[in-house]
Amino acid sequence: MKKLTKVCALFFALALSLSACSGGGNQAAAPAKDSPGTAKDGNELTIEQASMQLVKAVDEGKYKLVSTEDLKAWIDKKEDMIIVDTMPAKSYDKNRIPGAVNAELPVKLDETTPEQKDAFIKALGSDKNKKVVLYCGFVKCERSHVGALIAKEAGFTNIYRQPGGIIAWIDAGYETEGSK
Repeated sequence: MKKLTKVCALFFALALSLSACSGGGNQAAAPAKDSPGTAKDGNELTIEQASMQLVKAVDEGKYKLVSTEDLKAWIDKKEDMIIVDTMPAKSYDKNRIPGAVNAELPVKLDETTPEQKDAFIKALGSDKNKKVVLYCGFVKCERSHVGALIAKEAGFTNIYRQPGGIIAWIDAGYETEGSK
């Protein structure tokens, strides 16, 4: 229960900056500026849906989460880790977290080809205890979740997912690599 509370708290902190990027769902009318809630557009249901999707994914995958801010601190400290961008090469080439490698994955595990799975596992390297950080586009994107499941299945033990993805990284004002 403590872990679930921690996951929810982390997600809601990220969700505040990502609510405009989550897309989908029914859109409510924008609230007055002094309205309570997390969603910038007034659609708290979208935030809740993304939160529940994330909580279920983390519970299913048995991996850890890392916030955008903590990942930036790890990079600044030059922690030994591999950062994997699971987005298509076109997105990776445009904007990526510094030092990230690209291993494109689909949004659903059952859509993963054997070639994608092999390339992904190869990108992780041979050290199964090395810290692996996975990210994709934004909270509702599940490419990084697919990567976490594949990494766990392959025997990697130190898996983190940065749920806000490249959008949260950019929203935080952090530098990116790529052609922009």
